[in-house]
Amino acid sequence: MDILKKAYDWAYTYNFTPIEIEYAGKLALKMLDDSCQMSSEERRMFFYVYDAITDREDIILDDDMNRLILLARDRATIYSKPEYANIVHACKEDIIPNMLKVHMKAFKKMVRENLY
Repeated sequence: MDILKKAYDWAYTYNFTPIEIEYAGKLALKMLDDSCQMSSEERRMFFYVYDAITDREDIILDDDMNRLILLARDRATIYSKPEYANIVHACKEDIIPNMLKVHMKAFKKMVRENLY
């Protein structure tokens, strides 16, 4: 099975904790700003996870950060639309000081362990 389809299908049914959902959005913001040090393939995989989360009816992402991500990103790409790049960057700079590496690493590790 294609890893992107596997990522989407898994995330569409996985029972995420609130902190995992929060860090899925924060990782999406970093990737959208192109400030994440992952390969393009892995970024796409994590965006498929994020997309599945946003498509779920049982998970509501109505905070400003997630609304910006949904507005600034065309699902065909892993980067922001050019007209939103400065806003995405400013939002990421505002979010970064509040991010805990331990939570981000735990989220990425959990996803990888479930997909590989």
